[in-house]
Amino acid sequence: LRMQAVSKAWIENQAKPLVSESFVELVYEIGDPESLADATASDNGSAYFSNTDTIVNEIDETMIRYATFEQNLWKMDGSCRLLPEEPPYTGTGFVSDTICDENGLFTKNPVITISFSKVYSKVIPGITIRWGRVYEDYADTFKVTVYNGETVVKTVEISGNTEVITQVVEDIVDYDKITVEIIKWGTPYRRARIEEIFIGLKRVFGKKDIVSYQHTMSVDLLSGKLPKNEIKFEIINLNSEYNPLNPDSQAKYLIERQRIIAKYGFKIDGNIEWIKAGAFYLNEWDLPQNGFTATFTARDLLEFMNTNYTATVSNKSLYDLAIEVFTLANLPLNRDGSVKWVLDESLKNIMVENAELDNTLAEVLQMIANAGCCVIYQDRDEKLHIEPVTFVLSDYVISRSNSYKESELTLTKKLKSVNVNKGMAIVTNDVDGEEQRVENPLITASQAETVAIWVKEILKNRMIFKGEYRADPRLDPLDMVTVVNQYGSKPVVITEVVYKYNGAFRGTYEGRVIE
Repeated sequence: LRMQAVSKAWIENQAKPLVSESFVELVYEIGDPESLADATASDNGSAYFSNTDTIVNEIDETMIRYATFEQNLWKMDGSCRLLPEEPPYTGTGFVSDTICDENGLFTKNPVITISFSKVYSKVIPGITIRWGRVYEDYADTFKVTVYNGETVVKTVEISGNTEVITQVVEDIVDYDKITVEIIKWGTPYRRARIEEIFIGLKRVFGKKDIVSYQHTMSVDLLSGKLPKNEIKFEIINLNSEYNPLNPDSQAKYLIERQRIIAKYGFKIDGNIEWIKAGAFYLNEWDLPQNGFTATFTARDLLEFMNTNYTATVSNKSLYDLAIEVFTLANLPLNRDGSVKWVLDESLKNIMVENAELDNTLAEVLQMIANAGCCVIYQDRDEKLHIEPVTFVLSDYVISRSNSYKESELTLTKKLKSVNVNKGMAIVTNDVDGEEQRVENPLITASQAETVAIWVKEILKNRMIFKGEYRADPRLDPLDMVTVVNQYGSKPVVITEVVYKYNGAFRGTYEGRVIE
């Protein structure tokens, strides 16, 4: 584990009595998560280096400006790169096999077809097309056609476009195919290019839109309970954009599990330096009819794991059980096409025997982490981890100068012993105190003592620090930081942090001293 990487200027900014202007930005993807995951793209003719299939898979691929033989494209300023001599070709998206004429017209209009395996009936507010942005190219005139089988549901033609990212705002419903036909390109003697087609719209909420914002993160060092990663934000709704009684309201497009990407920034040397806050999935919303604001709550990937897992698990490793659970959860892929989880190899060596389970998928993952002496958490790159944690002290200091009040120190009850599965293993820590019980059907007799010792080594550290401070939003649970109070300093592993933003960051933290 390591803290979020930031520049030296960011760190110096945080050490000042007054920090520079801060920012929160939220990108809200308004679409149907199910149809997004089902979309496939094809074309009616593309260049040999084209990658049409990538334009709908939501992989945030870095697009590359290649030096292809098109008029006024190959600038001799180092901005273009030569095509590789052989595949794979990356960073291209869709590239047409024909070049337009002096008027931007093609002998054969390029057509992109987005296909789905079934008809989707949830209404979406349109589509977003990102043209050849790295070339500063776009379609001047194009047509979007929506199909249900062979029936044309809707046709929209747009002309005079001058944007490299175009939002086609039209209700789309009962569709199993969408085509984009390029009629006229904006630059003569160029190939048509599309970097991405998003089935839906993307809204960006910035500082001027956000009334209040809160980000809550917590992790249990023993995986005794599930981690939490949640954002709750309130946006201005003066124009009744989210009033359910408004016929033009965005409220009708709200669907659970729509993705929201958050990031944090500070203005440094005239520019904004951004860091990731994470990716979250819409869970709740409050849209009062006469209110001036709308409130949304979004949570982490564990929201996909509320269905039950009921089975008798025998002769299976914790690793294989975790893979089975993640597969059943049917999580979307990461933007680079990889899966959304990271499992430690040590789980392959720990077997489960005759465990009767009737728990949610999320709870099973928590039990796997506990039985494997691991911690379960989601990182800011939208990946769930189950792995052991080694604590390394960072350069981050919560001092008296950046705290609103003196940090509070409490002591947990003295630990006498750890008892795993009602006597399967008992490890003593002290002659008196409280017995910590661990009950987990995934822990076998061969693993019980290992788990008991792991629990003891964490809980014998009795000091808990809590505080309220001027938050630097690069801090995460499991980061080990130095906390300074009137009696000195202590190394603290953060277990919970809450960021609040009302034009500036403010936060609370809690953590355990590990020495």
